[in-house]
Amino acid sequence: MYRATLRFCYLASFVGLGWLLAHGLSYYLTPLIERAHHPGYWDWKPGGRVGHALGVVGSTLMVLMLGYSLRKRAGALRRLGPMSRWLDVHMLFGVVGPLLVVLHSSFKVQGLVALSFWSMIIVAASGVFGRYLYLQIPRTRAGEEMNLAALERVDAALSERLRGDFQLSDDTLARLEALATGPPVTGGLTRTLLRMLTDDLTRGGRLRAFARACQGVPAPVRREFEGVLRAKADARRRILLWSRLHDLFHYWHVAHKPFAIVMYVFMLLHVGVALWTGYAWGVS
Repeated sequence: MYRATLRFCYLASFVGLGWLLAHGLSYYLTPLIERAHHPGYWDWKPGGRVGHALGVVGSTLMVLMLGYSLRKRAGALRRLGPMSRWLDVHMLFGVVGPLLVVLHSSFKVQGLVALSFWSMIIVAASGVFGRYLYLQIPRTRAGEEMNLAALERVDAALSERLRGDFQLSDDTLARLEALATGPPVTGGLTRTLLRMLTDDLTRGGRLRAFARACQGVPAPVRREFEGVLRAKADARRRILLWSRLHDLFHYWHVAHKPFAIVMYVFMLLHVGVALWTGYAWGVS
């Protein structure tokens, strides 16, 4: 139910963004020097009736994104749902908020505002990449990071289940582990990342071929069997890349945080100047 609700929120958001883009497209395509004469000028310009509202809503969503950081640091908020759900909301707001701000800008980015705007774009794009890295690090159902010993216990339990429930031999399990980990990972973090991305693109096909080769698994439980295979392959890869995954996530965070700070600082300056100069609905 939760996943269906989240997908609906994304779908509704993109439908709404598409509707706004379609209705403002004529204004957005008008050359900057001619926009003051466009019939939609007082609606779609950044300080117009619609344009200003887009900025307010987009900025509000981006401020609400900070709730995820607060949830990570405030123990009193642990009762308000698992970290994974806070991250889902953080990602939703981190996608929709910047897109609303892009429409608010009417694709006119100049001067000092450009620094905040492009910082926002970098933060949003790197956030998607950060989500990918976040999902590579094993976590409990509550969203808390799992330690290596706990992950090895999960891996051992999956091996026992494959032996007991699906009658896989030790030799077959060894082939599965070799398929999951591949050749030894060498080189720096960039090569590790490229290896992870290419592996994600090809591993599904390799696991399906492996599952088809296991003839002794009855058809009624084959779907469940394939799910356990994927979980086992994920666990083995994460054990192999444990330290490198954490290094990648650390360096991503180091790069992501300064752009986020710049984005929020200049967003506050922009809002402050707009309020001070009276740049509001239908004004200026």
